[in-house]
Amino acid sequence: MATAKLDKGGRLTLPQDLLGSHHWRAGTAFTIEDRPEGLLLRPLLAPAKPALETAAGHGDGGGRDRALAEAMRDRYARLGH
Repeated sequence: MATAKLDKGGRLTLPQDLLGSHHWRAGTAFTIEDRPEGLLLRPLLAPAKPALETAAGHGDGGGRDRALAEAMRDRYARLGH
């Protein structure tokens, strides 16, 4: 079980292995749901990395998939992720 510690500024730093396994990067936005057993975090956008890997030539579209991957990456960057 991973653990995290709340700092004086109210920030919670998640362990690197969890960030990597979920493909979360700095700037990822989350919804926070208050539940009786604790808080539930959910990313607002789907992770960019798996979608880009799928679209970057591993599908049937070839160049079309590459163009889609670039458009997704550009849009994600404009959103600050």
